[in-house]
Amino acid sequence: MAGASHLAALKAAVSGKGRARILWIGGGAALAVLVGLSVWAVGRGGESATGAGSGETTRAARDRFIVTIAESGEVDAKESKDIKCEIEGTSTILWIIEEGTMVQEGQKLVELDPTNVQDRLTNRLSVWRSAKASYEQAEQQYAIQQSTNESLLAQAALKVKFALLDLKKYLGAALADRLVAEGATADFAAMAHEEALGGEALQKKRTLESDIDLAGEELSRAASKVEWTRTLNQKGYVTGSELEADELAHHRTKVAVEQTRTALELFVAYEFPKLAEQAYTDWLEAKRESERVEARAASELANAQSNRDAKKDAFEQEDRLLAKAREQVEQAVIRAPQPGMVTYYTGTDRRDTITIEAGATVRYQQTLIKLPNLAEMVVQVKLHESVVKQVADGAPAYATIDAYPDKRLKARVTKIAVMPDRTAWWMPAGAKSYATQITLDEAPTGLKPGMSAQVEILVDDRPDVLQVPVSSVYVDKGYQVAYVKTASGPQVRRVDLGLSNDRNVEIVSGLEAGETVYLYKPTGAPELDVPAKEEAPLPEQIASPETPREETDQRTGTGGREAAKGLDRTRGNWRPQVPKQGNGRRG
Repeated sequence: MAGASHLAALKAAVSGKGRARILWIGGGAALAVLVGLSVWAVGRGGESATGAGSGETTRAARDRFIVTIAESGEVDAKESKDIKCEIEGTSTILWIIEEGTMVQEGQKLVELDPTNVQDRLTNRLSVWRSAKASYEQAEQQYAIQQSTNESLLAQAALKVKFALLDLKKYLGAALADRLVAEGATADFAAMAHEEALGGEALQKKRTLESDIDLAGEELSRAASKVEWTRTLNQKGYVTGSELEADELAHHRTKVAVEQTRTALELFVAYEFPKLAEQAYTDWLEAKRESERVEARAASELANAQSNRDAKKDAFEQEDRLLAKAREQVEQAVIRAPQPGMVTYYTGTDRRDTITIEAGATVRYQQTLIKLPNLAEMVVQVKLHESVVKQVADGAPAYATIDAYPDKRLKARVTKIAVMPDRTAWWMPAGAKSYATQITLDEAPTGLKPGMSAQVEILVDDRPDVLQVPVSSVYVDKGYQVAYVKTASGPQVRRVDLGLSNDRNVEIVSGLEAGETVYLYKPTGAPELDVPAKEEAPLPEQIASPETPREETDQRTGTGGREAAKGLDRTRGNWRPQVPKQGNGRRG
C-alpha cells in the first residue's frame, strides 16, 4: 500500500473511525491493534466469536486488518559535531575551508601537514616487521616442540607396553596383572608354586619336573637291570665285566636324578624370583620414565608456549600501533561527518581566543570547526524486540509532541538499530529493546531536543485479509493446525499463519473464507496425519504471529522463553505473545 494510503488509514484509525482496540504495556511500549469493519461479527448463525459462551465455532472471514505500534520517546536534533584535530602532538594547518560554507557529508574541511605522522609511520612499520618475524619464529618453535613431545611420549608409551608384555610373557597374563596390582609387596619366591603361574616360567618349571621324572624312570630301569645281571652272573651266564658296566650305568642314572632335582630347586629358589622381579622392575622403571618424559615434555611445551605468547602480544601491540600510525596519516585530511554550515571554533571566552587559519599550529584534540545541522528533527524511541521486526525503514508514522498536544506531525521511520540497547537497565531481565529513529517531515517553530513525544507507527493495513480468532489455532506434531467443522465431523488441517493482533491471526493458507472452525480443540478430534517421509519442522521454523505476547497460557502454564517465540510447545492451543512491562494492564 502506498505511503499516503497508509497514513490515511492510520489517521482514520487513531481518530476513532472504525472499531479499535489498543493494548497498552507497562513501561511505555504499546501495541495498538485497530481492526475495522467488525472482524468479530462473523460467527455461526450470526453468533459472536469472542467467547466460548456464545458458541464453539466461528467462520474464517476476510476483513480489514490494521496494526500499529505506539511508543513514547524524546525529540532529538542533528546536533553540532565538533571537528577536532586527531593527530597526536602538534600540526600545522595547510588548508581550511571558508567559514560559513554549507558542506555535505564527506566534503573536505581541513588539511593538516602530514610530515611528522608519515615519519612516525615509517619507523613504526620497521618495528612491526621485526615483531612479526619474532612471532612467526616463536610459532614455529612451538609447533616443533609439540611434534617432539608427541614422538617422545609415543616412544615412552611403547617401552611401557613392551615391558608389560615381557612381564606377562614370563609369568603369564593372570599372575602379571595381579603383580602389577599388588606392586612391590608381592612374594616372588612363592609365585613359583601358584596355580596362576604361566608363561616362560611355567614352561621352565615343567621341563625341570619332566627331567626329574625321566631320570627317575631311567634309575628304576638301571636298578632292575643290575639285579638281573647279578643273578645271571651268579649262574655263570654273564661275565663280571658286564655286571660292573650295568652297576656303573645305574650309578650314573642315580646321579642324574639328583642333578635334575637340584636344578628344579635352584630354579624355584633363585632363578625364578630373580627373573620375575627383574621383569617387574623393568616394567616399573619404564612406567616411571614415561612419567618423567611426560613431565619434561609439558615443561618444554609450556616454555615454548610462553615464549610464543609473549612474542604474539608484542606483535599484536605493534600491529595496533601500526594501525594507529596509519590512521594518524589519514587524519591529516578532515572531512565532514554530516551536512552542515562551517563555523570556526574561537574558544569559550575572551581568555581562550583561538585563531583558526591556514598556517596556524594546532594540538591534538583541539576543536577546529563546529558543524551544526538542525534541518531535520527526529523522535528517538526504543522498540521491544517482540515488535521491532514488524517495523521497516520508511514506515509511515505520526508524532505528537507533549508541548504541542494539538499538533499531529507526519513522520517516517528512518533508522532501526541492528543491536539491542545495552543501556536499558530498567527493562526486565532478558528483555531487549532497539533504538529507533522517527524523522519528522516538518518541525514546528520552537521545537527543541529533549522534548517528550508520542509516536504511532503503522505496521500493516490490508483491506481483505483471511483471518480467524487466535484461540482456534493449535500446534500438533510440530505443525500449526485448525480444527474445521464438516458434515462428517471435526477435521484437522494444517495452516500457515501471517500477522496477528490480540484477537485475530492471518491465515495465509490452509483455510477458505466461510469455513467453520472450532474455537478450541473439540473432543474426539483426529490427530494430524503427517507422511513418514515428511520431517516435522523445528519449533523455531514454525511461522508465528508477528506480535508475540509473553504471558502465561492459562491452560498449559507455559511462558517465558518458549512464549517469547509466539508458540506454546505443549502441542496445545497456539496463542500470540506480547512481552509484559510494568503491571501489564490492558486499557
